[in-house]
Amino acid sequence: MNDAFDQVWQWREKPTGSRVAISNEIYSAVMSLPEAQRTSREAVNAAVESWSALRRCGQTVWVYLNDYNDGDQRKPGDPDWVKLFGSDDAVERWLQKYDPEGVAWEYKVEDGPRRAALWIYLADEHSSAIGDPAWAKLFASRQAAEQWLKQNAPDGKTWDYPLEE
Repeated sequence: MNDAFDQVWQWREKPTGSRVAISNEIYSAVMSLPEAQRTSREAVNAAVESWSALRRCGQTVWVYLNDYNDGDQRKPGDPDWVKLFGSDDAVERWLQKYDPEGVAWEYKVEDGPRRAALWIYLADEHSSAIGDPAWAKLFASRQAAEQWLKQNAPDGKTWDYPLEE
């Protein structure tokens, strides 16, 4: 049986037109690694296991960026700017109903398991680079977000968004 590393390389090296795919869970874990570590079997397999443990503890969420509405750009803080989901199943059901062509990205929640609302920090409020793991930091509590801001980005802002199950 192939480990996560083998699955990633089979997917990356697939011929044109191939339907070989990897799971969202593997993709999220691999993309969280610095590019140089994505060629290391040990790093890839450890990241997949680590993200799996985070999922089991409720420390990941799926983020769907909904930054345009009828040609108008939404901004952080707008109520519908992002949608947060507690599981891959929840986001898949929502996407199927509201945006079948849409994509959501998995992010780690800092400071413990996710709650009914999460706080989001963006290093660049004008960026929509949601697929980049460094695009956002998500926090389980306002206190954790404020403490992180004080130490790392004193002029930064966070916005709270509800979690959809």
